[in-house]
Amino acid sequence: MRKALIALVLVAIAISAFTISMLNLNFSKNKSSTSEAKVITVTDAVGRNVTLTCPVKKIVVTDDEVAELIQLLGAADKVVGIEPSIKARGYFPEMANKPITGSQFRGLNYELIAKLKPDVVILMNVGPVGKIVRELEKIGVKSVVISIRPEKIPETIKLLGKILGKENRAKKVLEWWFEKWNILKKHMENVETKKKLKVFVGMGFSPSKKLPTRTWGKFAKWNYILNILNMENIASNRLEKSGELDLEYIVKENPDIIIVGDWSDSWLGYTKNTTKYAQEMVENIVNDPVLKSVRAVREGKVFIVHYVMLGSFRSVIGAFYLAKIAYPEAFKDINPEDIHREYFEKLLGIPYEGLWFYPKTWLGEGLSYGG
Repeated sequence: MRKALIALVLVAIAISAFTISMLNLNFSKNKSSTSEAKVITVTDAVGRNVTLTCPVKKIVVTDDEVAELIQLLGAADKVVGIEPSIKARGYFPEMANKPITGSQFRGLNYELIAKLKPDVVILMNVGPVGKIVRELEKIGVKSVVISIRPEKIPETIKLLGKILGKENRAKKVLEWWFEKWNILKKHMENVETKKKLKVFVGMGFSPSKKLPTRTWGKFAKWNYILNILNMENIASNRLEKSGELDLEYIVKENPDIIIVGDWSDSWLGYTKNTTKYAQEMVENIVNDPVLKSVRAVREGKVFIVHYVMLGSFRSVIGAFYLAKIAYPEAFKDINPEDIHREYFEKLLGIPYEGLWFYPKTWLGEGLSYGG
Protein backbone atom coordinates (compact mmCIF):
# COMPACT_ATOMS: atom_id res chain seq x y z
CA MET A 1 0.00 0.00 0.00
CA ARG A 2 2.83 2.35 0.92
CA LYS A 3 4.67 1.62 -2.36
CA ALA A 4 1.50 2.33 -4.35
CA LEU A 5 1.01 5.64 -2.55
CA ILE A 6 4.60 6.69 -3.27
CA ALA A 7 4.15 5.78 -6.92
CA LEU A 8 1.01 7.92 -7.16
CA VAL A 9 2.82 10.88 -5.59
CA LEU A 10 5.71 10.53 -8.04
CA VAL A 11 3.30 10.42 -10.99
CA ALA A 12 1.50 13.52 -9.70
CA ILE A 13 4.81 15.37 -9.34
CA ALA A 14 5.81 14.39 -12.86
CA ILE A 15 2.51 15.57 -14.31
CA SER A 16 2.76 18.89 -12.45
CA ALA A 17 6.31 19.43 -13.66
CA PHE A 18 5.29 18.68 -17.24
CA THR A 19 2.31 21.08 -17.03
CA ILE A 20 4.43 23.89 -15.63
CA SER A 21 7.04 23.30 -18.31
CA MET A 22 4.43 23.50 -21.07
CA LEU A 23 2.91 26.67 -19.57
CA ASN A 24 6.34 28.32 -19.46
CA LEU A 25 6.98 27.26 -23.03
CA ASN A 26 3.66 28.73 -24.22
CA PHE A 27 4.28 31.96 -22.27
CA SER A 28 7.70 32.23 -23.85
CA LYS A 29 6.24 31.71 -27.32
CA ASN A 30 3.49 34.28 -26.72
CA LYS A 31 5.96 36.78 -25.35
CA SER A 32 8.29 36.45 -28.30
CA SER A 33 5.44 36.65 -30.81
CA THR A 34 4.14 39.95 -29.41
CA SER A 35 7.55 41.60 -29.21
CA GLU A 36 9.07 40.05 -32.33
CA ALA A 37 10.58 42.74 -34.54
CA LYS A 38 10.08 42.83 -38.31
CA VAL A 39 11.92 44.74 -40.98
CA ILE A 40 9.37 46.58 -43.12
CA THR A 41 9.40 49.27 -45.75
CA VAL A 42 6.84 52.07 -45.55
CA THR A 43 6.04 54.90 -47.93
CA ASP A 44 5.77 58.26 -46.17
CA ALA A 45 3.78 61.40 -47.00
CA VAL A 46 6.36 62.71 -49.47
CA GLY A 47 6.69 59.40 -51.31
CA ARG A 48 9.93 58.22 -49.70
CA ASN A 49 10.39 54.48 -49.08
CA VAL A 50 11.80 54.06 -45.57
CA THR A 51 12.96 50.70 -44.20
CA LEU A 52 12.57 50.28 -40.44
CA THR A 53 12.75 47.56 -37.82
CA CYS A 54 9.26 47.64 -36.39
CA PRO A 55 7.76 48.19 -33.97
CA VAL A 56 10.17 51.03 -33.34
CA LYS A 57 11.27 51.48 -29.74
CA LYS A 58 12.65 55.03 -29.68
CA ILE A 59 11.26 58.04 -31.52
CA VAL A 60 11.78 61.80 -31.64
CA VAL A 61 8.80 64.10 -32.26
CA THR A 62 9.43 67.48 -33.88
CA ASP A 63 6.07 69.18 -33.29
CA ASP A 64 3.29 69.00 -30.72
CA GLU A 65 0.74 67.97 -33.36
CA VAL A 66 2.93 64.96 -34.12
CA ALA A 67 3.20 64.27 -30.38
CA GLU A 68 -0.59 64.28 -30.06
CA LEU A 69 -0.95 61.59 -32.72
CA ILE A 70 1.69 59.47 -30.97
CA GLN A 71 -0.15 59.82 -27.66
CA LEU A 72 -3.43 59.08 -29.40
CA LEU A 73 -1.98 55.74 -30.49
CA GLY A 74 -0.79 54.88 -26.97
CA ALA A 75 2.92 55.15 -27.78
CA ALA A 76 4.03 58.11 -25.63
CA ASP A 77 6.43 55.80 -23.80
CA LYS A 78 8.48 55.41 -26.99
CA VAL A 79 9.29 59.14 -27.21
CA VAL A 80 12.89 60.02 -26.29
CA GLY A 81 13.07 63.57 -27.65
CA ILE A 82 10.51 66.37 -27.85
CA GLU A 83 9.73 69.74 -29.40
CA PRO A 84 10.03 72.63 -26.85
CA SER A 85 6.34 73.62 -26.59
CA ILE A 86 5.32 70.12 -25.49
CA LYS A 87 6.33 70.89 -21.91
CA ALA A 88 4.09 73.97 -21.74
CA ARG A 89 1.06 72.49 -23.51
CA GLY A 90 0.08 70.56 -20.38
CA TYR A 91 -1.45 67.42 -21.89
CA PHE A 92 1.64 65.32 -22.60
CA PRO A 93 2.42 63.91 -19.13
CA GLU A 94 4.66 61.05 -20.32
CA MET A 95 6.64 63.21 -22.76
CA ALA A 96 7.00 66.45 -20.81
CA ASN A 97 10.29 65.57 -19.10
CA LYS A 98 12.03 64.10 -22.13
CA PRO A 99 15.10 65.89 -23.58
CA ILE A 100 14.28 68.82 -25.86
CA THR A 101 15.60 67.97 -29.31
CA GLY A 102 14.13 71.00 -31.05
CA SER A 103 11.43 71.92 -33.52
CA GLN A 104 11.44 71.29 -37.25
CA PHE A 105 10.35 74.93 -37.66
CA ARG A 106 12.91 76.55 -35.34
CA GLY A 107 15.75 74.10 -35.71
CA LEU A 108 16.70 70.64 -34.43
CA ASN A 109 19.56 69.73 -32.11
CA TYR A 110 21.19 67.15 -34.36
CA GLU A 111 24.02 66.49 -31.90
CA LEU A 112 21.58 65.53 -29.15
CA ILE A 113 19.48 63.46 -31.54
CA ALA A 114 22.59 61.54 -32.54
CA LYS A 115 23.33 60.81 -28.86
CA LEU A 116 19.78 59.60 -28.21
CA LYS A 117 19.97 57.19 -31.18
CA PRO A 118 16.25 57.10 -32.01
CA ASP A 119 14.94 54.47 -34.40
CA VAL A 120 13.11 57.21 -36.26
CA VAL A 121 12.35 60.94 -36.20
CA ILE A 122 8.76 61.83 -37.10
CA LEU A 123 8.44 64.97 -39.24
CA MET A 124 5.52 66.81 -40.85
CA ASN A 125 5.42 67.61 -44.57
CA VAL A 126 5.47 71.35 -43.92
CA GLY A 127 8.26 73.76 -44.79
CA PRO A 128 11.78 72.76 -45.90
CA VAL A 129 11.44 69.20 -44.65
CA GLY A 130 13.79 67.84 -47.34
CA LYS A 131 16.73 69.70 -45.81
CA ILE A 132 15.96 68.24 -42.38
CA VAL A 133 15.77 64.72 -43.81
CA ARG A 134 19.21 65.15 -45.38
CA GLU A 135 20.73 66.47 -42.13
CA LEU A 136 19.33 63.47 -40.23
CA GLU A 137 20.76 61.12 -42.84
CA LYS A 138 24.20 62.66 -42.25
CA ILE A 139 24.07 61.56 -38.59
CA GLY A 140 22.71 58.13 -39.46
CA VAL A 141 19.16 58.71 -38.21
CA LYS A 142 16.10 57.66 -40.19
CA SER A 143 13.00 59.81 -40.56
CA VAL A 144 9.40 59.39 -41.63
CA VAL A 145 7.38 62.34 -42.92
CA ILE A 146 3.65 62.39 -42.16
CA SER A 147 0.77 64.64 -43.19
CA ILE A 148 -1.52 66.19 -40.58
CA ARG A 149 -4.00 67.55 -43.10
CA PRO A 150 -7.51 66.34 -42.17
CA GLU A 151 -8.04 64.55 -45.49
CA LYS A 152 -4.80 62.62 -44.92
CA ILE A 153 -5.45 61.64 -41.31
CA PRO A 154 -6.71 58.09 -42.05
CA GLU A 155 -3.57 57.10 -43.97
CA THR A 156 -1.35 58.89 -41.43
CA ILE A 157 -2.90 56.99 -38.51
CA LYS A 158 -2.50 53.69 -40.39
CA LEU A 159 1.14 54.49 -41.21
CA LEU A 160 1.97 55.40 -37.61
CA GLY A 161 0.10 52.34 -36.34
CA LYS A 162 2.29 50.11 -38.50
CA ILE A 163 5.54 51.80 -37.46
CA LEU A 164 4.67 51.82 -33.75
CA GLY A 165 3.22 48.30 -33.63
CA LYS A 166 -0.17 49.81 -32.75
CA GLU A 167 -2.29 48.68 -35.70
CA ASN A 168 -5.24 47.53 -33.57
CA ARG A 169 -5.20 50.80 -31.68
CA ALA A 170 -5.06 52.71 -34.98
CA LYS A 171 -8.15 50.86 -36.16
CA LYS A 172 -10.12 51.85 -33.05
CA VAL A 173 -8.99 55.47 -33.29
CA LEU A 174 -10.15 55.68 -36.91
CA GLU A 175 -13.48 54.09 -36.05
CA TRP A 176 -14.04 56.98 -33.63
CA TRP A 177 -12.92 59.51 -36.25
CA PHE A 178 -15.29 58.25 -38.97
CA GLU A 179 -18.16 57.86 -36.52
CA LYS A 180 -17.96 61.53 -35.51
CA TRP A 181 -17.68 62.80 -39.08
CA ASN A 182 -20.72 60.73 -40.04
CA ILE A 183 -22.72 62.24 -37.17
CA LEU A 184 -21.74 65.75 -38.26
CA LYS A 185 -22.58 65.11 -41.94
CA LYS A 186 -25.95 63.62 -40.97
CA HIS A 187 -26.80 66.77 -39.01
CA MET A 188 -25.71 68.95 -41.94
CA GLU A 189 -28.56 67.40 -43.95
CA ASN A 190 -30.91 69.37 -41.67
CA VAL A 191 -29.29 72.71 -42.50
CA GLU A 192 -31.85 74.58 -44.59
CA THR A 193 -29.79 77.42 -46.03
CA LYS A 194 -27.96 76.71 -49.28
CA LYS A 195 -25.97 79.93 -49.13
CA LYS A 196 -22.32 79.43 -48.31
CA LEU A 197 -21.17 81.30 -45.23
CA LYS A 198 -18.04 83.40 -45.73
CA VAL A 199 -15.30 82.83 -43.17
CA PHE A 200 -12.01 84.56 -42.37
CA VAL A 201 -9.39 82.77 -40.26
CA GLY A 202 -6.60 84.95 -38.84
CA MET A 203 -3.52 83.21 -37.44
CA GLY A 204 -2.53 84.48 -33.98
CA PHE A 205 1.07 83.61 -33.11
CA SER A 206 1.41 86.03 -30.18
CA PRO A 207 -0.77 88.22 -27.95
CA SER A 208 -2.34 91.02 -29.96
CA LYS A 209 -4.97 93.71 -29.65
CA LYS A 210 -5.89 93.61 -33.32
CA LEU A 211 -7.30 91.02 -35.69
CA PRO A 212 -4.38 88.93 -37.04
CA THR A 213 -4.36 89.22 -40.83
CA ARG A 214 -1.93 86.41 -41.61
CA THR A 215 -3.81 83.44 -43.02
CA TRP A 216 -3.86 80.65 -45.62
CA GLY A 217 -5.78 80.57 -48.88
CA LYS A 218 -6.55 77.69 -51.27
CA PHE A 219 -4.32 75.20 -49.45
CA ALA A 220 -5.46 75.99 -45.89
CA LYS A 221 -5.95 72.90 -43.72
CA TRP A 222 -9.21 74.31 -42.39
CA ASN A 223 -10.77 74.38 -45.87
CA TYR A 224 -11.55 70.69 -45.28
CA ILE A 225 -13.82 71.65 -42.37
CA LEU A 226 -15.30 74.65 -44.16
CA ASN A 227 -16.25 72.63 -47.24
CA ILE A 228 -18.16 70.09 -45.15
CA LEU A 229 -19.92 72.91 -43.28
CA ASN A 230 -20.95 74.72 -46.49
CA MET A 231 -18.57 77.59 -45.75
CA GLU A 232 -15.91 79.31 -47.85
CA ASN A 233 -12.54 80.77 -46.96
CA ILE A 234 -12.44 84.37 -48.20
CA ALA A 235 -8.63 84.16 -48.44
CA SER A 236 -8.87 81.53 -51.19
CA ASN A 237 -9.60 84.25 -53.75
CA ARG A 238 -6.34 86.05 -52.91
CA LEU A 239 -3.85 83.45 -51.66
CA GLU A 240 -2.76 79.92 -52.43
CA LYS A 241 -0.58 79.28 -49.38
CA SER A 242 0.12 81.62 -46.47
CA GLY A 243 0.20 85.39 -46.57
CA GLU A 244 -1.29 88.63 -45.30
CA LEU A 245 -4.71 90.04 -46.13
CA ASP A 246 -5.30 93.76 -45.69
CA LEU A 247 -8.26 94.87 -43.59
CA GLU A 248 -9.82 96.66 -46.56
CA TYR A 249 -10.11 93.36 -48.43
CA ILE A 250 -11.63 91.65 -45.38
CA VAL A 251 -14.18 94.44 -45.05
CA LYS A 252 -15.02 94.23 -48.75
CA GLU A 253 -15.53 90.42 -48.56
CA ASN A 254 -17.80 90.96 -45.53
CA PRO A 255 -17.36 87.56 -43.82
CA ASP A 256 -20.23 86.01 -41.87
CA ILE A 257 -17.79 84.54 -39.34
CA ILE A 258 -14.37 85.72 -38.14
CA ILE A 259 -12.07 83.25 -36.43
CA VAL A 260 -8.82 83.98 -34.63
CA GLY A 261 -6.75 80.82 -34.53
CA ASP A 262 -4.65 80.72 -31.36
CA TRP A 263 -1.29 79.17 -32.27
CA SER A 264 0.50 80.41 -29.15
CA ASP A 265 -1.81 79.53 -26.22
CA SER A 266 -2.22 83.28 -25.72
CA TRP A 267 -5.96 83.06 -25.10
CA LEU A 268 -6.83 79.37 -25.00
CA GLY A 269 -5.33 75.98 -24.22
CA TYR A 270 -5.22 73.10 -21.77
CA THR A 271 -3.82 75.19 -18.92
CA LYS A 272 -6.19 78.15 -19.30
CA ASN A 273 -8.94 78.62 -16.71
CA THR A 274 -10.23 82.11 -17.50
CA THR A 275 -11.94 83.57 -20.57
CA LYS A 276 -10.73 87.06 -19.67
CA TYR A 277 -8.02 87.31 -22.35
CA ALA A 278 -10.12 85.72 -25.09
CA GLN A 279 -12.95 88.07 -24.22
CA GLU A 280 -10.65 91.08 -24.43
CA MET A 281 -9.46 89.96 -27.85
CA VAL A 282 -13.01 89.57 -29.14
CA GLU A 283 -13.88 93.01 -27.78
CA ASN A 284 -10.85 94.54 -29.51
CA ILE A 285 -11.98 93.16 -32.86
CA VAL A 286 -15.63 94.12 -32.36
CA ASN A 287 -14.64 97.67 -31.38
CA ASP A 288 -12.21 98.18 -34.29
CA PRO A 289 -13.74 101.08 -36.29
CA VAL A 290 -12.38 99.65 -39.55
CA LEU A 291 -14.34 96.41 -39.01
CA LYS A 292 -17.59 97.85 -37.65
CA SER A 293 -19.52 97.30 -40.92
CA VAL A 294 -18.49 93.63 -41.28
CA ARG A 295 -21.41 91.22 -40.84
CA ALA A 296 -19.48 88.96 -38.43
CA VAL A 297 -18.81 91.95 -36.17
CA ARG A 298 -22.36 93.32 -36.35
CA GLU A 299 -23.90 89.94 -35.56
CA GLY A 300 -21.45 88.91 -32.84
CA LYS A 301 -19.87 86.08 -34.86
CA VAL A 302 -16.24 86.62 -33.83
CA PHE A 303 -14.55 83.60 -32.22
CA ILE A 304 -11.22 82.45 -30.82
CA VAL A 305 -10.36 78.84 -31.69
CA HIS A 306 -7.33 76.87 -30.53
CA TYR A 307 -5.32 76.03 -33.63
CA VAL A 308 -5.30 72.25 -33.01
CA MET A 309 -8.98 72.17 -33.94
CA LEU A 310 -8.41 73.69 -37.38
CA GLY A 311 -6.37 70.77 -38.70
CA SER A 312 -4.96 67.35 -37.86
CA PHE A 313 -7.04 64.77 -35.96
CA ARG A 314 -8.95 67.29 -33.86
CA SER A 315 -10.36 68.97 -36.98
CA VAL A 316 -13.44 66.81 -36.49
CA ILE A 317 -13.96 68.38 -33.06
CA GLY A 318 -13.37 71.88 -34.40
CA ALA A 319 -15.99 71.18 -37.06
CA PHE A 320 -18.60 70.50 -34.36
CA TYR A 321 -17.78 73.79 -32.59
CA LEU A 322 -18.15 75.76 -35.84
CA ALA A 323 -21.32 73.91 -36.80
CA LYS A 324 -22.81 74.66 -33.38
CA ILE A 325 -22.35 78.42 -33.71
CA ALA A 326 -23.27 78.58 -37.41
CA TYR A 327 -26.29 76.27 -37.41
CA PRO A 328 -27.65 76.21 -33.84
CA GLU A 329 -31.01 74.73 -34.79
CA ALA A 330 -29.62 71.79 -36.80
CA PHE A 331 -27.09 71.03 -34.03
CA LYS A 332 -29.31 71.76 -31.02
CA ASP A 333 -28.84 68.22 -29.65
CA ILE A 334 -25.04 68.39 -29.93
CA ASN A 335 -22.68 69.76 -27.30
CA PRO A 336 -19.18 70.00 -28.86
CA GLU A 337 -17.59 69.91 -25.42
CA ASP A 338 -19.04 66.45 -24.78
CA ILE A 339 -17.27 65.20 -27.91
CA HIS A 340 -14.09 67.02 -26.90
CA ARG A 341 -14.21 65.51 -23.41
CA GLU A 342 -14.71 62.05 -24.87
CA TYR A 343 -11.66 62.58 -27.09
CA PHE A 344 -9.44 63.48 -24.13
CA GLU A 345 -10.66 60.86 -21.69
CA LYS A 346 -11.36 57.96 -24.05
CA LEU A 347 -8.64 58.39 -26.67
CA LEU A 348 -5.84 60.53 -25.18
CA GLY A 349 -6.32 58.96 -21.76
CA ILE A 350 -6.05 62.16 -19.72
CA PRO A 351 -8.59 64.45 -17.99
CA TYR A 352 -10.36 67.03 -20.12
CA GLU A 353 -9.34 70.52 -19.02
CA GLY A 354 -8.80 74.05 -20.30
CA LEU A 355 -10.50 76.40 -22.74
CA TRP A 356 -10.51 75.67 -26.46
CA PHE A 357 -13.22 77.83 -28.05
CA TYR A 358 -14.61 81.26 -27.19
CA PRO A 359 -17.32 82.45 -26.98
CA LYS A 360 -19.52 79.40 -26.55
CA THR A 361 -22.66 81.23 -27.62
CA TRP A 362 -24.88 78.23 -26.94
CA LEU A 363 -24.02 78.70 -23.26
CA GLY A 364 -24.70 82.44 -23.34
CA GLU A 365 -21.12 83.62 -23.69
CA GLY A 366 -20.42 86.72 -25.75
CA LEU A 367 -24.00 87.50 -26.68
CA SER A 368 -23.54 91.20 -25.89
CA TYR A 369 -20.84 91.64 -28.57
CA GLY A 370 -21.47 92.99 -32.01
CA GLY A 371 -23.91 95.54 -33.32
